[in-house]
Amino acid sequence: MGDAEQRRSIEFKKCLNEIGKKLTEDQLLSLKFLCSDYIGRKRQEEIKSPLHLFQALEERDKLRYDNTGFLKEILQTEKREDLVKYIEDFESRLHLCTDSNPTQNSGTRLNARGSQRQPPVHQDACWREVFDLVENNLGRNWRQLARKLRLTETDIECISEDYSRKLREQGRQALILWSEKNEDATFQDLVTALRRCQLNDIADQLEKKIASWANQ
Repeated sequence: MGDAEQRRSIEFKKCLNEIGKKLTEDQLLSLKFLCSDYIGRKRQEEIKSPLHLFQALEERDKLRYDNTGFLKEILQTEKREDLVKYIEDFESRLHLCTDSNPTQNSGTRLNARGSQRQPPVHQDACWREVFDLVENNLGRNWRQLARKLRLTETDIECISEDYSRKLREQGRQALILWSEKNEDATFQDLVTALRRCQLNDIADQLEKKIASWANQ
């Protein structure tokens, strides 16, 4: 996360903190119910405050400083237009700050070296082939690999809950989440993690596929 993005994230957390202070216990219960399609029962039982709820939504990619639509929708359902307005005021300030920086408003994503950044890796055709290969062979080892890829236990729990009856999809979602958290991820990073899990057969297959691309 770059410095500018980190500052926006911090400001958004301040915004959420203020919103949390203005919600009643009954409203929190209603909001948790409205989120039940995304947050499983077990995780909901752990949510004791609005900030816990916001954190759970962030973990499921339903809330971010540039992704507030779902939160505004459920707040409107609770007739808290005042809090919706509070978020919109935050977004207006955010856009003003962004517009003042042409490198962030030009449509070109830059990495730390100032060069063009590629699209998210899980949207790249080669990476999709890599994920297909790993997913098809990973099975129940996905948790072990996720830990080697430095996903948190919360990440793993969320994936397990959200895709509880889809073992292969759990593995794929772990790979996607890893790629989203690591914009500079490489094929070799994944090979190394597989070998650290003693999943050498998958690592060998992956290296053969990468080598075949190099020879084309």
